[in-house]
Amino acid sequence: MPVDSWFPLAIYYEDLPDATTQNPALLAAILELEASVQERRNFPEMAWTGDLHGIHQVHLDDRFSWLVRQVEAHVVKYLQILGIDLSKVDLYIQRAWPVVSRHQQEVGVHCHNTAHISAVYYVSVPLSGSDESGCLAFIDDARQNELSPGLGSENTDVVAEWTPFNQDQALYPPVEGRLMIFPSRQRHGVTFNHTDDVRVSVSFDIVLTAAAGSAAGVYEFLTPPPALWRRFTSIGGTETP
Repeated sequence: MPVDSWFPLAIYYEDLPDATTQNPALLAAILELEASVQERRNFPEMAWTGDLHGIHQVHLDDRFSWLVRQVEAHVVKYLQILGIDLSKVDLYIQRAWPVVSRHQQEVGVHCHNTAHISAVYYVSVPLSGSDESGCLAFIDDARQNELSPGLGSENTDVVAEWTPFNQDQALYPPVEGRLMIFPSRQRHGVTFNHTDDVRVSVSFDIVLTAAAGSAAGVYEFLTPPPALWRRFTSIGGTETP
């Protein structure tokens, strides 16, 4: 008798054909940005992330223009796969930042609550394709098939075999030149880089808004176009610039 698996998580990835020629310049730019930061805000076991150090707008840096174009093109393909009517939405790169992970550094589990779509591009990866370099881990909080809470805990011996029906996470080893796209609200993290070499990536957050001229009902589910907003002229008695 068959068993169907519903509600899959849509993770998109593509190995970019021009990566080999583009990555050296991207790597140089990222390491230059990292070196420009005087005060480190990350703990030794944490990867260095630009968003914690004021470097979260590389999408506006001309050195990243090739990568921005790639992200835009593939996010559109991702949305088409999800069945989105692109004529009814506008897309914005909200922020983008580099991530540098050295020996025994990780990125803790988190999600991006202010965005809709996130993307990661791998610029430089030691042992490309190996989990030793640190995997992108997607955490299944829903646990649809966990018959009793905690049944799959490492403290029990109840689960005899891990299958696609009972796994609580999906792991993607990094591949140099690969772009990955996924829903921002999906909790994720990056496991430890066990190699002696550096892993370098760039992360993007993308926001969907309703397109101009959309039916009013759409605004209950997508933010109205920013062009229709009005900023407060003063806050707390102080004029805003």
